[in-house]
Amino acid sequence: MRILENIILKHTLLNAIQYNGKADFKAVVGKILSEKPELKKDLKNIIPEIKKVISEVNSWSLEKQKEKLDELGISIEKKPKEEKHELPELPNAKIGEVVTAFPPEPSKFPHLGHAKAALINYLYAKKYKGKFILRFEDTNPELSKKEYYQAFQDGLKWLDIEWDELDYVSDHMEQYYKNTELLIKQGKAYVCQCKQEKIKEFRRDMKACSCRRNDIEKNLKLWEGMLSADFRQGEATVRLKISMQHKNALMRDPSIMRIITHEHPRTGSKYRVWPMYDFGTALMDAWEGVTHRVRSKEFEMRTELQQFIQKSLGFKSPYITEIARFNLEGVPSSGRKIREMIQKKELLGWDDPRLTTLIALKRRGFVPEAIKEFLISTGVSKVESTLTWDVLESFNRKVIDSKANRYFLVFDPVEIRVENAPDIIEVKEPLHPDFPERGERRIPVNVEKIYISREDVEKYKGKTIRLIGLFNVELGERVRFHSKGVVMDMPKIQWVSEDNVPVKIVMPNGSVKEGIAEPEVKSLKIDDIIQFYRIGFCRVDQKKPVVFYFTHK
Repeated sequence: MRILENIILKHTLLNAIQYNGKADFKAVVGKILSEKPELKKDLKNIIPEIKKVISEVNSWSLEKQKEKLDELGISIEKKPKEEKHELPELPNAKIGEVVTAFPPEPSKFPHLGHAKAALINYLYAKKYKGKFILRFEDTNPELSKKEYYQAFQDGLKWLDIEWDELDYVSDHMEQYYKNTELLIKQGKAYVCQCKQEKIKEFRRDMKACSCRRNDIEKNLKLWEGMLSADFRQGEATVRLKISMQHKNALMRDPSIMRIITHEHPRTGSKYRVWPMYDFGTALMDAWEGVTHRVRSKEFEMRTELQQFIQKSLGFKSPYITEIARFNLEGVPSSGRKIREMIQKKELLGWDDPRLTTLIALKRRGFVPEAIKEFLISTGVSKVESTLTWDVLESFNRKVIDSKANRYFLVFDPVEIRVENAPDIIEVKEPLHPDFPERGERRIPVNVEKIYISREDVEKYKGKTIRLIGLFNVELGERVRFHSKGVVMDMPKIQWVSEDNVPVKIVMPNGSVKEGIAEPEVKSLKIDDIIQFYRIGFCRVDQKKPVVFYFTHK
């Protein structure tokens, strides 16, 4: 009977909130029968109860109605107008001929910004039945690490982004050496022995250094010296000979090859001269046959240089479009900054709940479907925008709300002894109020040892409250049994009793809250996402001891 009461109350509240606080009898009956069609044969007997609940609920304020719905453990949010998010057409795109790429540097764990770039390029390749390449631009041995290569692959697989080809810039070093030598022989590049500070100064002042006047023979000899360890790191670079007076500072004889003696995670000490970013990515696009690239707006000024490199070596340039950088309010995304914060113990690691790395979002309980829908909804415009956590959370809530079973948890527990309580040793509560067919949880009861939160004790002192699924009590200096039946206009709180389980919850700010939960949480599995009544959604992270990560409300 109590399950039926909850169903009536739930649909009455949902309908009332949807229509400015006034529930409609026919609409509520329709929703009840839609969920429980077997009730139709007994409808005459339950109509008086439905009318009674509607009358009671309609007398409440809208705010109170929302509070009561929350007490039932049901989340509600205004349904946005359904928007169909579609990618705009790509220029000069032919079915079966489009080749896109996502080229991360394996210098950190992937975050939402990486995920968006990968997803958009993947979806375009899929849209045109083309090819999607995952390419690691691992040309800085000092930053590249094996764990980062794996993190990107794991992150994309988690999002169901499948690549058709996996490539590494470090597998193409001999080609880079040949093309560098070719540019030197053509008089289009030279070896510069100036210090980095001097190079920056000359580029800023639009002045050429004496190295620019080297003849081809000298440049080839210096180039051989770079390869054979005649120079140490920082003592020589290869620069393109373009123009030191160019209005685009990036075009003022940019460096294309430099010495890095640090051991590489894939090639060890085999190579000591590595391509700079623009040289590296421009040639890989050409060699892989990339036709279209969608990338962050921060690379916009580099397009001219990359196209110049491709043209200088006789390659066709892909179509490139830039989209706005992806920002989430208050979240660091710089790999350098995150590494520093981890080193200083300001973050728990790359999976710290304050970050938007994919590993952190996964650990918190965000799911791939929600993340992809969220990313697509942000569009492909160049307009910068800063979004807040609640936007991402709203997409996630839509996916997990119907899947997450409900449980009781009490923070800062206070033990109460209920006087004159009926002899109850166990109660049964539905795993999910909207899906009674999923079954029930069994919660053991000892009326002399019930625990509720200190916050509820202080908030409802002197009032009569309902212990959800159990009975009503007067919460005074002494706690007395009041009644059994559900009373509409009464605060409803969660509780635990016998065999409770100590749990820890890692919160979004990195802090840890401790509490006790009902014994059924012991049957949960790692990665299960559940909802604690009146607290929020959580993901099971550890079984012994029981540790959850708080997802969101």
